[in-house]
Amino acid sequence: MDHSLIRIPTLLALATLTAASPVPKWPTGSFRRGTTYNTSSRITWGPCPDSLSFPSNVTCATYTVPLDWDNPTSNETIELGMVRLEARDTSNRIGNLFMNPGGPGGQATDLVASIALEPEAVDQRILDSFDLIGLDPRGVGLSTPVRCDVAAYNRRVSSFPTTQAEYDDLVAYNKALGESCREKTGRLIDFVDTISAARDHEAVRVALGDEKVSLLGLSYGTQLFSQYAELFPDNIRALVLDGNLQHSQSESSNLLIEAETYETTLKYFFAWCANATDECPLAGQDVQAKHESVLAKALTSPIPAPGCDDVQCRTDVTAEDVRFALQGYLISVTAWPSMGQALVEADRGNATLVSQQLGLATGDAYRDSGLFAGTAIACQDWAHDSTSLADVQAKAQLGATFTPLTGGACQSYKIQTSCIGWPAALTNPPRPVSYRGPTTLLMANSLYDPSTSYAWALGLHAEIGDDRSVLLTRNGAGHTSYLNNGETTAALNAYLLDLTLPEPGTVFDT
Repeated sequence: MDHSLIRIPTLLALATLTAASPVPKWPTGSFRRGTTYNTSSRITWGPCPDSLSFPSNVTCATYTVPLDWDNPTSNETIELGMVRLEARDTSNRIGNLFMNPGGPGGQATDLVASIALEPEAVDQRILDSFDLIGLDPRGVGLSTPVRCDVAAYNRRVSSFPTTQAEYDDLVAYNKALGESCREKTGRLIDFVDTISAARDHEAVRVALGDEKVSLLGLSYGTQLFSQYAELFPDNIRALVLDGNLQHSQSESSNLLIEAETYETTLKYFFAWCANATDECPLAGQDVQAKHESVLAKALTSPIPAPGCDDVQCRTDVTAEDVRFALQGYLISVTAWPSMGQALVEADRGNATLVSQQLGLATGDAYRDSGLFAGTAIACQDWAHDSTSLADVQAKAQLGATFTPLTGGACQSYKIQTSCIGWPAALTNPPRPVSYRGPTTLLMANSLYDPSTSYAWALGLHAEIGDDRSVLLTRNGAGHTSYLNNGETTAALNAYLLDLTLPEPGTVFDT
């Protein structure tokens, strides 16, 4: 369930839009202690610092909130960083549209700033009608970031231990990384759970004028905004959940559900590539055999990645690396030709394109926060009860049995193994969403999503209820649908603009 920053290619190319370390200051506001969500506190917008390289048509702000929402009168606070792209037609403005691109750890500020640079990426009526708000969740991006030791993060360790020594090394890695995060971040490391982030969004909603809010959550953003909806059901004008997480399954169920959707989409890629003409370098060939050849070579000995320098990406890849990397490649079908090329080159002994999918921490606070906070948030949100080599091996056996092509390698597996020994407690454990608001929510999911399974979408839809949500299905591949600009996007925009809902059971091909 790769919940990372997901965009169409034009926006994905702008992923290096900013470099902010340390994060500079700009106009601020603050939550007033002793109140719940103070309606007299306001956010003041101003120019973004030059060091961020954001386009001039977005404005920036920070807002101070309690570190611990259960103890809001404490003197401990954090800052939330955000950007705004104002509605172009102010006379017909609908309101604020909060956007979250996924993760956990995805920078919402980057997404909105990227849209400002590439406005053709979204429906022009959305840009006319809404102030687009990119609020980075606590620990991420321009908000007070999670900071960790770069070397500790980048140290290579296997998530699939086969010996006690390898398991002990994995746990030691997790503990050392977590301890470095606590040392560099402080007590924030204990308060980056999604419930706290949802409360932050409510505080900002109120500070922006206390109007009902529209929300667009992609991938992990569906968890963030569905939990927001449970907490603040009466404050929602419209809510789109695209590429859905079901935050209520058991550990083994999550592993099986995500690994199977990854494997199913991988097979879909094999068929597409084999039948492609000029689009895929492996057209007309046995693509699955090429995939298996790469894995076999990487299993024998790591494949060199000469285009990497162990700073931006590793100089070789293991079979485990290949499996995790290809899930990322499958996220956008526009990257599938590159994935075919990556397999061709890796089979020839150059795994640079594979390694580039698994970036390293580099010391840039803004970018690295996506990696560090991604782990910290996941460990406070998702169960990780393994305590022994036998426990981890049983999970690996589950994946190897039911998903032999991918071996069970997926983000759910990575989270469950990365959180063993993590110093912060599980404070937002999995449980069903209970939404009782008056607004009908619109959900969307593709059938061949390599990260967020259609099974999760069906499960979350059942939790919210047929009377309070409509599930829109895209009969296609790729993770999330909103930025694809197809029929599904048009239906989501119609809902955002005038609250028009598709008929239940609607299926689109694009």
